[in-house]
Amino acid sequence: MRHVILASLDWIRPGDPRTGLGTASIASSLRAAGHETVIIADAVNRAGFDPNAYIRRVVDAARAGGPSTLVGIGAFVWNEPEVVRLIPAVKALPGVRVVIGGPQVSFAGAGLLESLYPQADFFVRGNGEGALVSLATVEPAEGAFGLHTAGANDRAVKADINLGSLPSPHLDGTLPIGEFVRWETQRGCPYACSFCQHREPGVRLIRRELGGDRLRAEIAAFAAARVRRIAVLDPIFHVNRDRAVELLYEAASAGLQSELSLQCRFELVNDAFLDALRGLNAVLEFGLQTTNEAESKAIDRPNNMNKVSNVIDQLHARGIPFEVSLIYGLPRQTLATFRESVTWCLEHRVPRVRAWPLMLLRGTPLHAERGRWGFVESVGERIPIVVASGTFSVEDHAEMVVLATSLEGTALCARRMRRSLNVPG
Repeated sequence: MRHVILASLDWIRPGDPRTGLGTASIASSLRAAGHETVIIADAVNRAGFDPNAYIRRVVDAARAGGPSTLVGIGAFVWNEPEVVRLIPAVKALPGVRVVIGGPQVSFAGAGLLESLYPQADFFVRGNGEGALVSLATVEPAEGAFGLHTAGANDRAVKADINLGSLPSPHLDGTLPIGEFVRWETQRGCPYACSFCQHREPGVRLIRRELGGDRLRAEIAAFAAARVRRIAVLDPIFHVNRDRAVELLYEAASAGLQSELSLQCRFELVNDAFLDALRGLNAVLEFGLQTTNEAESKAIDRPNNMNKVSNVIDQLHARGIPFEVSLIYGLPRQTLATFRESVTWCLEHRVPRVRAWPLMLLRGTPLHAERGRWGFVESVGERIPIVVASGTFSVEDHAEMVVLATSLEGTALCARRMRRSLNVPG
């Protein structure tokens, strides 16, 4: 049995708990297996964040744990500088081993990991619970639970575990239930949008669900604690529509009053799903990304705009709150076509329209196709964004930013935007 330290450096939003759900889930699995586990969490975007102080905290904890300590580090686009500095600082301690996981590892190609993180001992592609428990207990074989040992032949195997057996960090006290909760019912996405890391190439099970008994117990606990807001992290909550309906009725039966934020896809909405929302305080979030056919094809994100329009009409008729997200900086996009996507949403009386800049995330097709589209990324930012391409200039992008910033999501702002764009209503 090993002493395990989980170093978690997140990007938090208002109301977020200090420890992310992913780290908490790994900690729950480790503790259920009998391993002493310490979480050292912080946020790189927290006011006053000191990377040197954070690294000292992790090193001090690893030193106190002794030479058999295992340090797990989650690598994300926003914490890459700290991760690169943290690894050698920890490895300076005798006997301590380092395992790196997270999207920056999961989506790195075969043979790249040692060059990206040269002093790490192990790497995990995919879900980390099984890998960390295995590393803390035995010396697992190469490829087991998505593990790659530094120096071994990297086959880029991604973890494929039974999510139904995972313990709940909400129920075991690892992640105390507060006013705001981030919750998951499944992981992975069956779609292949070329900008997104939720797509899981090479994984046999493209949709994996958490256990039903666990989810029902979590719903009951959230209801009892009178959680104010629950943000569901599933990439598409109702990808399994029957199961989504079942969970919604379970929430209503438990008397859940929390505001539920559900990420959805227009093409998967049906009457049964909308009926199941009755009596719940749910807000549906649709990642439409663009209304332009050429842009949607370029990102492998086809939209059935007739279906989208019909669903929006149903949402209005039923009085179901919803919002639509767009992306600016897409391939083949221009300032004019981005404005057209915004205008389409306003014409269809979308209550809240949000627009986000395109990021080229490691391992995604758009990241690999930077040259094809002539993408230019911002420099000196913790999370780079696309600021120019072969179809829009830096100046055009600045106009897109102004337009996106104007979409603040309130009814008043929506009316002002309609007037500025000459949209009726």
